[in-house]
Amino acid sequence: MNGSALLLSIKPRYADAIFARQKRVELRRVKPRVGPGDLVLVYVSSPRCALEGAFEVERVIETSPIALWGHVSHNAGVTHAEFTEYFGERKMAYAIVVRKVWRLTPVTLSTMRKAKIRPPQSYQYLDKPTAAKLTLRALATKKH
Repeated sequence: MNGSALLLSIKPRYADAIFARQKRVELRRVKPRVGPGDLVLVYVSSPRCALEGAFEVERVIETSPIALWGHVSHNAGVTHAEFTEYFGERKMAYAIVVRKVWRLTPVTLSTMRKAKIRPPQSYQYLDKPTAAKLTLRALATKKH
């Protein structure tokens, strides 16, 4: 990604599982432009509506949904029925494998908007200055 970051909007249930290290892959229907060592910022969607953490990418798995389930079933944080419903009839499926995880002091939606950052419905690529602004804001408000 060349120094940028991926901002992912993730439902609270799945974000919490990532932060607790119970979910070690993030499933996606669209191939993410990330690779080993890249940063993913986790925006937790409604009702929390805040940037709450980040993770480092170990790798991205790209294969058919059937094969992907065989690779990630124990680390996906979803049931087989949920997995099948999510991917539907797609021919390709993607999983971002999580390496390191960081929990950040939440940066609220209103704070993000004041900084002219609009969280995405699904995902958004951020340039290095914008990603740095977000993470510094989270770190600056961190309680000791």
